Amino acid sequence: MALRPTTPPLNALRAFEAAARLGSFARAANELSVTPGAISQQVANLEASLGMVLFDRNGPKLALREAGRAYLPSLRRALDEIEAATLDLVTHGVGERRLVIGALHTLASSWLIPRLKRFQNEHPDIRPVIETLALNFATPERSPDLATRQMDVGLYFGDGTWKDARADKLFNEIQVVVAKPGTITSDPSDDLTTLISGQTRLIHTTRPKAWHDWGQAHGVTISGAPGPGFEHFFMLIEAAKAGMGIALLPRVLIEGPLADGTLEIVCDATLQNPGAYYLITPQNRIDAPEVGAFRDWLLREVADNTQV
Repeated sequence: MALRPTTPPLNALRAFEAAARLGSFARAANELSVTPGAISQQVANLEASLGMVLFDRNGPKLALREAGRAYLPSLRRALDEIEAATLDLVTHGVGERRLVIGALHTLASSWLIPRLKRFQNEHPDIRPVIETLALNFATPERSPDLATRQMDVGLYFGDGTWKDARADKLFNEIQVVVAKPGTITSDPSDDLTTLISGQTRLIHTTRPKAWHDWGQAHGVTISGAPGPGFEHFFMLIEAAKAGMGIALLPRVLIEGPLADGTLEIVCDATLQNPGAYYLITPQNRIDAPEVGAFRDWLLREVADNTQV
């Protein structure tokens, strides 16, 4: 007797998920390397076994019916988990404790990685794997896509409210005005408008209003054309170090260049972003031992304010 008598064959489920996601039997057939007729037959068999129609068929176009829309999310999660489990087993074998950490690029390279050796010293049995977690501008809440990337945790920036995830605040973002030493020749006692006048303002293109917000916070008139633009903070850091202009950068991301003298803070006027950096954990990974070990270590690291 089958242990799961109501579970349809895996091939039928894969055919339905691919057709629903791609909106076409032909595209699903191409992805799964079978014929469109085979996909159509698998879906028809699935509908017959369930006793309900999942698609409205209008020529080559497919539209999910209510039953299909209800079935798809849970099925997709199950297939994702099967894929993740298989990938882990094939790639890493048995017995390894692996922790996949998604992090914003500059936060990973400038803040996390220089500290990661301390985590390894405490937990030599856990192998951290660092992957880039980009800001998601496709949705208003800029939700981090941890599940699709099969990440255990994420180091992310935002307001701390993300659906189906736990968010532990790490630190605020305080931006400072920096430049290559010697770039600013004005007297530090000059007013801020005089201090930055004539300087090339480097722009973070995903935060184009940052200089305007800084100016408003300190009564500084921002005038003149903006300088070169850079999509990521790590690019902006390198441009400032190269002497291309002045930059508004999160202090937490430039402790290294400040310490080695390749950048200097040119004034005391700072800008606190309303967002902050968080450790984000999907609900289904909160109780994982590796995740708990990393969370405890990371929160201690932040509380101790340990310098690199």
